[in-house]
Amino acid sequence: MPLKILAYGANGAQMSAGTQALVDAGHAVRAFTRSPKGAERWQAAGVDAFTGDMADLDALRRASEGQDALFMHVPLITDPNDDRKAYGLNALRAARDAGITRVVWNTGGPIMDPSSTTDPGAVLWRTLQEDGFSFLGLVPITYMENLLGPWTMEGLRQGKLLYPTPALFEMQWGAAADFGRVADKALQGDLPNEVLRLGGPAALDGDDLARIMGEVLGRDLTYDVTTPAAFEAQLSIMAGARVAGMIAGMYGGVQANPDQFQPGFLTDPSEIEARFNLKLTSFADWVSDHRHHFTQKG
Repeated sequence: MPLKILAYGANGAQMSAGTQALVDAGHAVRAFTRSPKGAERWQAAGVDAFTGDMADLDALRRASEGQDALFMHVPLITDPNDDRKAYGLNALRAARDAGITRVVWNTGGPIMDPSSTTDPGAVLWRTLQEDGFSFLGLVPITYMENLLGPWTMEGLRQGKLLYPTPALFEMQWGAAADFGRVADKALQGDLPNEVLRLGGPAALDGDDLARIMGEVLGRDLTYDVTTPAAFEAQLSIMAGARVAGMIAGMYGGVQANPDQFQPGFLTDPSEIEARFNLKLTSFADWVSDHRHHFTQKG
């Protein structure tokens, strides 16, 4: 049954594909973004768009009017002026005031201590429980969309797939669209009131990624490890110095202590696939869907 779904963060790299997946599934999506250009993009595609700031509770109340559910994301790492905890709590307060009780929430990253009063993810998790929402939390492992960055295009010109993780370090790479696909299935039934980890259908190391991408693109590719500093320099152009520094620092930790970090990048996909009756997107299918990006010149 089609639902009216308010999607927060709809213009972001981690949520736009998932929001589009909800549109493709036939839902009436209202894309919330603070970017006027982002709103114009959604409107041009025939999607209702709402421009506002998550710090503005009144704006969130207006956006929530008439909606059946939330598809929500508050980024794990943001600009220092952003108050992630306040943004998430505002979204839930506005939803409650509008009579919305169903929420699918992309946590943006792991919740290390559910009892924390300072970790925004932990606070939002408890608020969802205490305020009586029916919800599903999805913890991303890592996104295939990370390979759409300039580091990948630079490497492809040299016949390499570049990324700042060791060649044998496995990760459960997931497609951002799968967050929307899971949300579609979850919102059609009983939400489990749980937080689940969502990655891809297979654990792949760097050599696996290069082999699969090469097979799909019809090229011979090898995997090569880029330095955290080089990765940070390119990411900072896109995401700003603070965000780039924190992400690059995490990858520096992975390079220095891969065994310590390895468990955090793996998960069993069968629970998600069985519970919501879907197949998660394979890396080969994702590369095929983004073939034009990887084969463009320049």
